[in-house]
Amino acid sequence: MNRFKSVISLLITAWGVSVGSGAIAQPRLEFDSQTPSFQKTLSQGNIRVEVNYTANENLFESNINYILSHQGQAYLQDALTEFMSGEIWLQDLNNDNTAEVIVSNYSGGAHCCTTHDVYEWTGETFEHTTLGPSDGYGGSFQDLDNDGIVEFTTFDGAFLYAFSSYAGSFPPSQILRIGPNGLEDVTRDYPEQLRGTAWQMYQAIQDRDSDINGVLAGYVAQKILLGEFEEGWQFMLARYDRTSDWGLDVYNDVGEVVHQHPDFPTALRAFLKEHGYL
Repeated sequence: MNRFKSVISLLITAWGVSVGSGAIAQPRLEFDSQTPSFQKTLSQGNIRVEVNYTANENLFESNINYILSHQGQAYLQDALTEFMSGEIWLQDLNNDNTAEVIVSNYSGGAHCCTTHDVYEWTGETFEHTTLGPSDGYGGSFQDLDNDGIVEFTTFDGAFLYAFSSYAGSFPPSQILRIGPNGLEDVTRDYPEQLRGTAWQMYQAIQDRDSDINGVLAGYVAQKILLGEFEEGWQFMLARYDRTSDWGLDVYNDVGEVVHQHPDFPTALRAFLKEHGYL
């Protein structure tokens, strides 16, 4: 769904997504700020979610209430406030033949923000995991290696505005999976996807004459994820904008400048260490 356009009518659709050997229908509800109030139920196998949506007139009150059931017994009730648009759907993310409930909520705005709340049946209750809030659409659920287990592909939002404008930033990849021990970062397990994004970054750098440091920062981080830090670092040193002072200031907890890095490479190295890349 294009969240920048109004969706006047409520859509209940079934999407086929390739997982393993076949396509699994995904019961889905989509709604936005102009959708009339409704009560609907989605179900797949033993999982059911009852949704009560009230057209939002007060941004400070929850207007989406949902009850999650397993084998007809209600186990969890939750609610959220829909600001711009949202979706609720059922999808088996971990290939155990039991669907997870996924609730997506988009706040609106050019750059922000989407959350994905995932509810997984554990055998006794529904375990809740939140992905985000993340910039824009937040990410997507994809089975990257066709093993029936679905990954969540997104990016590291810490890089946005760090060394350049929003438009001049290109954050590195982040790939997550909901595993037996909770949310797992499996980014480095998918070098083919990482290399594809690295190539897009490389092309963006070739096409850019200014505002380049934000792309170079993401590129170096992406090369670290690929185990190619030194190559990425030397590439950055040969191309970075030496006139830009974006990202050189170091702030304390109350927003005061307490230090300034002498140049972009020094600031980038400190940033990469701070965020666990080095």
